[in-house]
Amino acid sequence: EIDRQILSALLEKEDEDQRRQVERREKAVADVAWMKLVLEEQLQLEKEREAELQIMFSEEARKMWEKREKQWEREKAARDRLMKEVLAGRQRQIQEKMELNRRAQEESIKYREQLIKELEEAQELSRREKEKEEELKTARRRELEAQIMEHHLQEKEEEEEERSSQQLCKEMVQQESQSMAEQ
Repeated sequence: EIDRQILSALLEKEDEDQRRQVERREKAVADVAWMKLVLEEQLQLEKEREAELQIMFSEEARKMWEKREKQWEREKAARDRLMKEVLAGRQRQIQEKMELNRRAQEESIKYREQLIKELEEAQELSRREKEKEEELKTARRRELEAQIMEHHLQEKEEEEEERSSQQLCKEMVQQESQSMAEQ
């Protein structure tokens, strides 16, 4: 029963580790998809702006273009800052997860070693108990054999005493009969 519990705990720990790895992969895929979407939107905006340039020929159009260009630069700078922040945050998350994963692996190794140690101790305890039980069985068997042997010896001694007693009585009767015959 102890062995099954320990093996079940090992399997449960491995399932938990796999689940965490799947979650990390899914988060990374989502981040990549988001950044791809941002880049696609930026490309689309640039295409639209190029199309607008085709209809701007006048001085007013040039001024408007300069104004919009400055606005685009500000937007681009804001997007770049946001992208850097996202990438920096993602990098921190990756580093933190790597550190957590390293610690989790160390804990998992320690946990496995502890479970293996407990399993070995349980097996050793079971072996000792079986050994002790066998020793007790052997001792009881020898004690019983000794009792049986002692009982047989006692019976033989009693039989010998009985024969000796009968022989003595027989001799006394013969002596008495002989005495009476001589008188």
